[in-house]
Amino acid sequence: ALSRRPLVRDRPLWENVAERIRNGDMPPKNKDRPDDEESLRLRKWISNEVNLFDYSQVKAPGHVPARRLSREEYNRTIRDLIGLDLRPADQFPMDFTGTSGFSNSANTLFLHTAHLDRYMSAAETVIDAAQKDKSVWSRLTDNENVKQSLRRFARLAFRRPPTDKEMDSYLSHYQTQKTKGKNDKEALGTVMKVILVSPNFLLKAEQLSSVGKDTRVGQYDMASRLSYFLWASAPDQELLSLADKKQLHDTKTIRDQILRMLKDSRSESLGRIFASEWLSTDDVGPRIRKDPIDNPWCTETLMAAMREETSLFFHSLVMKNDPIERLIDSNYTFLNAELAEYYRVPNIEGKHMRRVKINTRQRGGILGHASVLATTSFPHRTSPVLRGTWILTTLLGTPPPPPPPDVPEIEVGGGRRAVSTLREKLEVHRDSKRCAGCHSQIDPLGFALENYSEFGRWRNGVDNRGELPDGARFRGPQGLKMALIDTRLDDLGKQLIRKMLSYALGRQLEYYDEAVVREIAERLKGSGYPLKDMVLEIGLSYPFTTKRVPAELSNKTNS
Repeated sequence: ALSRRPLVRDRPLWENVAERIRNGDMPPKNKDRPDDEESLRLRKWISNEVNLFDYSQVKAPGHVPARRLSREEYNRTIRDLIGLDLRPADQFPMDFTGTSGFSNSANTLFLHTAHLDRYMSAAETVIDAAQKDKSVWSRLTDNENVKQSLRRFARLAFRRPPTDKEMDSYLSHYQTQKTKGKNDKEALGTVMKVILVSPNFLLKAEQLSSVGKDTRVGQYDMASRLSYFLWASAPDQELLSLADKKQLHDTKTIRDQILRMLKDSRSESLGRIFASEWLSTDDVGPRIRKDPIDNPWCTETLMAAMREETSLFFHSLVMKNDPIERLIDSNYTFLNAELAEYYRVPNIEGKHMRRVKINTRQRGGILGHASVLATTSFPHRTSPVLRGTWILTTLLGTPPPPPPPDVPEIEVGGGRRAVSTLREKLEVHRDSKRCAGCHSQIDPLGFALENYSEFGRWRNGVDNRGELPDGARFRGPQGLKMALIDTRLDDLGKQLIRKMLSYALGRQLEYYDEAVVREIAERLKGSGYPLKDMVLEIGLSYPFTTKRVPAELSNKTNS
């Protein structure tokens, strides 16, 4: 069975198996166990099967199933469709991120009965608000005849031209409303509400094609892929016009559109949604916070500024096409007066966030952002283990195996005086062969960030020494940044490509996607993995422009 199924299909499982064998946790103590030579041979075989696999054998575009708009996508689509920022989806059930880590993943965006009433209510709210605003309603109808108004509205809502059958149905419904005594405006509004509860609006469902065959993504589907990747919203008129002309299969056209769309203010979604969900900084405030009674400084506006700092910073890196090392170490950040005071940065006034050049490197790069530091701490203390694990898992894509099931939790405080500090307790913990392998990778990364409190405030007089398994030593945040840039930049580059590709496709990545990840990484490596170039590579990549319909789906098109 092992020879028929590549181990890379279950890579995390097999890496965990190798680590368990190395630590002596497997096989169980009451079973026959391999000697050291057999153990080494087995671990080497697993490593070769996983790390030396020829991904060119399995290159495939994958399949993106139909899924509903996420809450954020719904809000932004309504904003761009109507022209009012109403955010009706804030009243919808919460979205789950699932394995991909993103709220736009098809793996979790199922349509539940709990959504149905909310969709009806949202449609009422949106169209009623549009009709009350004369300028908005005039723009939606533009004094055209009813058929033209409905066709244009449906085209934008469905992200494609409506079919003749659909138009006949909507016009018939309009006439029915008229016979019931409604005036033109009321009848037109009623039909628009029907359009907003149609599956064609609520779902992103791509046109099906030949089963099991790799084909180019359809013109209008390509317009939607681009717009929801870069804007988290629907295609604009320019994208739809290019789809009308069948020009969205042309590489230069796609490239030009990506560059145009990045210049649009809506591309801030790459920071506000993609980066914040990748780094989990969107949890600061909603889930991660300090008790405001004991910590009156921890205001809603301060936590919002913490989130905004990271979002704006990432978006700036993309727009400037900065190399990926700037994500780790930079000489600027984004601050307002409240966050600047928290960071002890002088001479910043006002509530608005602005780019600020920083003279010290304490806050340069995301490892100095309070949003990241709060996300990787316990409520009342820092955690070198959490922070080190976050760096390995989230930033570098090399997660350590889960701890053995019978290892006790580390406690802080109390106990013998000789091991009363967290560092000393972790050193005792590492004395165990079963724990040493992982903690020798995790702990040094976390201890280097001990100058930051559990909510990211700078503090002095801490032990911030670190030493990597290869013997390289460093001290403090700046030493950690340099160590990551010098030794792990390729891991960081590949991880960002993986996460951005997953977000762009709206699905969890599979083992065969690693082929494209490595191809893109190879092209970007020489220039330092610049972020705008990375966006372009993903927008032009094989899985983004190509699809394969699974055999279990019939050869029919979605209407």
